[in-house]
Amino acid sequence: MQNNLKVATQIFDIPSGNKQRKFAWILSLFIIIVSMAVIPFGKEMLPDIHPFLPAIISWFVFGDLITGYILFSQYRASGTIPLLVLSCTYLYMGLIAIPYALTFPGVISEAGLLGNGGQTSVWLWVFWHGGFPTGIIIYLITGLVWKDPLISKQRINKYGLMAVGGSILSVFIVFALVTLGSGWFPNIISKGNYSKLISSGVGPVIWILNVMALMLIIIKYQGRSVLNLWVSVAILACTLDVTLTLFAGARFSLGWYLARVNSILAGTVVFYSIVNEVNRLFIRLSEQHRKLSESERQLEEANEELTRLSNLDGLTGIPNRRQMDEVLSKELESSEERSLSLLLLDVDYFKQYNDYYGHLGGDHILKTIAQTIYADVKPFRGFVARYGGEEFAVVLTNLDAIGTLLIAERIREGIVELNIPHEACIASDRVTISIGGYVVAPHESIDGDELIRKADESLYRAKDEGRNRSIVNGWYDGYSDFEI
Repeated sequence: MQNNLKVATQIFDIPSGNKQRKFAWILSLFIIIVSMAVIPFGKEMLPDIHPFLPAIISWFVFGDLITGYILFSQYRASGTIPLLVLSCTYLYMGLIAIPYALTFPGVISEAGLLGNGGQTSVWLWVFWHGGFPTGIIIYLITGLVWKDPLISKQRINKYGLMAVGGSILSVFIVFALVTLGSGWFPNIISKGNYSKLISSGVGPVIWILNVMALMLIIIKYQGRSVLNLWVSVAILACTLDVTLTLFAGARFSLGWYLARVNSILAGTVVFYSIVNEVNRLFIRLSEQHRKLSESERQLEEANEELTRLSNLDGLTGIPNRRQMDEVLSKELESSEERSLSLLLLDVDYFKQYNDYYGHLGGDHILKTIAQTIYADVKPFRGFVARYGGEEFAVVLTNLDAIGTLLIAERIREGIVELNIPHEACIASDRVTISIGGYVVAPHESIDGDELIRKADESLYRAKDEGRNRSIVNGWYDGYSDFEI
């Protein structure tokens, strides 16, 4: 079970490498140094660049919602509750940025939309930048108290639906509070200046929340996994965003612009890290698939070679009895429109040859005879196999008994013409063979065992009648049991 869970939560558990940690440290130091360097000049006012905020917000919405979706997909695959919390945190961030953009003066309209009372967008910013560290703190807590992932798909879907619904509902509640209940909140901005954000205590609370989230995630995880490493960088960027915003004191100041850039970093680094890891996993999976395909191809080739070798006789190199049985069975199944001939060939007095010349000599003549038979039947598209010991078999088609006998005689005479000495033979001074065969007529019903038995009977008659001869029984010119 543990191995399965490890595979399912691999995005959550992938350890960070030295290069990643080094790059994260360099990026963190860079944004800290730049932010600290800008603080003394943060109140310096700059021109109002109208496309700036819409472009920034568009990226927030896109990046955070995509990040939330990817993390939610990982949760559904793994059942890990902390991933669900983190995905809903990014969902909340992406959704709350939408009313923030709509109510911000000058983005859609001069005064802002959706019942903006002058304080709406700044309070949405408060809930936005306070929501992120709050979500991270909940993420860390669930990592401590909910260590075992969910197994049941029903529970995974139920918890996921509840969490996503709660995130969407929280955005609506926040929006309703800062618009319909705007009178309950103190004024913290006046004519673009929000210096009261500090004096009211709201700003420091948001800053403390971010610092707490940053310290807790560093202490707990220390950047050991890729996800937590870049979440740490994201919360650092968010903390510096809040810091610069508080010191800037007004919209469109240098600090305000740089704070928005830090927000971009906070929303980008986790998205980038997840996409990068998914891409790396895909590359590794593709490579493993390629290796698996190559292994399957090699295995298939090895199996084909093994099958080929298992169907060949190791001594003579021609097909063995096993392949002969398969070929004979197939030919009988398709022999309704044509005749089928089976020849059984036996080397005369082979035991005496072995005793006289030795087994190496016997092996040599078996190889020679096998190749001779193969060469004689090849022009007729015949099939040759070693039937067993000193016996061979030939399967032919579209021949009657006379045609089959002529080929049998061709084979027998070819062996005689080899002039292989056989001093131990009582009937001849050369190696000879005896052949028996049977021809099945078209449409004749017969099975393989019966066909072999009939051909074997002809072979025994050839031996009984003096050997070195051929006898073929079976179909001739439409008549059964014709013998020649």
